[in-house]
Amino acid sequence: MATAIPKGSRTRLLRLISARADLDYATEAYHLLQGIELSALRYHVFVSLVLAYCRPFTESKGIGSLRCEYPDYPDFEDHEMNIRHQRMLDIRNEFLGHSSLHGTQAFLLAPGAKNPATGDTIAAHHYAVARRQFLKPEFIQWLGPIIDALANRLNNSLRAVCAEVGAAYLSPEEVFELDKSHESFAWSIPKKA
Repeated sequence: MATAIPKGSRTRLLRLISARADLDYATEAYHLLQGIELSALRYHVFVSLVLAYCRPFTESKGIGSLRCEYPDYPDFEDHEMNIRHQRMLDIRNEFLGHSSLHGTQAFLLAPGAKNPATGDTIAAHHYAVARRQFLKPEFIQWLGPIIDALANRLNNSLRAVCAEVGAAYLSPEEVFELDKSHESFAWSIPKKA
């Protein structure tokens, strides 16, 4: 039986493992975008890509941000890679992760007006809304390398930390469950009406 792995080591491993799983989703979304033509579906897959990439850099219950592991990230010699990372965070924080005036263009329409999005003539007072888009294929291609770079860094870190912690606390052929937080999950109680 394993010696109890210290909480700090478990948290560190969980942070890296969780981040690596998120990067798998970002990579999958990136590859899916290559073959999607329908703009509504492209939008949803792009949202998934950005949120999955950025998730490890936001605070999460119990395991903390990936900045605990990489406090200076992005720290690439190629300044362009640092810009790509920051653009991904900006897209999440300013446009996709929250409702934002930066990402929304809204119109109030009078009867007889043409809807700026569809060109249809409006019969009654109504509205039209447009969201800023980041779906140009060349922009998506430009973001791809930052996903790969972070995934590679995480792979290297995971190999090293798994070996370090495993060698210190596990016996041969042993399996140790790092977290049982799923057992303590409880749904939030809604506010009373």
